[in-house]
Amino acid sequence: MASLDGFRVFVAVYRTGSVSGAARERHLTQPAVSAQLAALEARVGEPLFTRTPRGVVPTERGKLLYAQVADSVDRLALADQGLRRPGRSVLTPLRLGMTPEVLHGLALPRVARLDRALHVTFGPDRDVLAALGAGTLDAALVTTAPEGRHLSAQEVAPVPYALIGPAGWRADVPDTLADLAAWLNARSWVSYSVELPITRRFFTGVLGARFAARQALVAPDLRAVVRAVALGLGASVVPAYAAQEALDAAQVAELWPVHALIPAARWSVVVRTADEERADLLALVAALKR
Repeated sequence: MASLDGFRVFVAVYRTGSVSGAARERHLTQPAVSAQLAALEARVGEPLFTRTPRGVVPTERGKLLYAQVADSVDRLALADQGLRRPGRSVLTPLRLGMTPEVLHGLALPRVARLDRALHVTFGPDRDVLAALGAGTLDAALVTTAPEGRHLSAQEVAPVPYALIGPAGWRADVPDTLADLAAWLNARSWVSYSVELPITRRFFTGVLGARFAARQALVAPDLRAVVRAVALGLGASVVPAYAAQEALDAAQVAELWPVHALIPAARWSVVVRTADEERADLLALVAALKR
């Protein structure tokens, strides 16, 4: 029978991506980690990792074993911590991945009352999903559908968009949607990216015109985009959560109600399939659905 310590070492190697990282996490020497991993691989009958110059990469058998044992190892670790500290509930931090803007505008208001410490890693969808698959995150809040059966997504929040502009522009907005494209194209624009996929689809699909406004500022930070709009640099289409505080404070104006004209973004919590029934992740999903 494989030892519990062997499974603990295996999970640590899987999540840290290296023998040295697992040794630090488990407070062991690297030879001790290598020996326990070799014993587990001998028990399984095939390699669990492929060694590379930059660390280790799990094999398909390694991924399958991780899906089978990771949750049990985590539960035993929590139980062990509770036994060593009687009368106290000891919980490891919940490791989340998302962009800074999503944490600030969408996630924080919903998870602030969670009875759990949170450690957040910032990055685009691609990077946080990769970290989740590697075991260094517990969950990711993204709009990108995960690939493979080892990750599972649950939609938590449809996020509408808002068309915003400087507060002083509201009085000049045309009365009809037919005139809106020409009016907007005659003004400057602030955007999150040069590509502007949402804005361009809104112009061509809803307004029936090509987007031709001058881009006064391109900044990959929604908070900076909203701030630039408030300072009068131009108009923008942003997720509603990113603009809500500025709208409430009358720092920016909603130029036209587009929530029914632009399909809402679909935000999902993605977890490892093996972790779907973890109580802390179920609580996270419930909080984000509020």
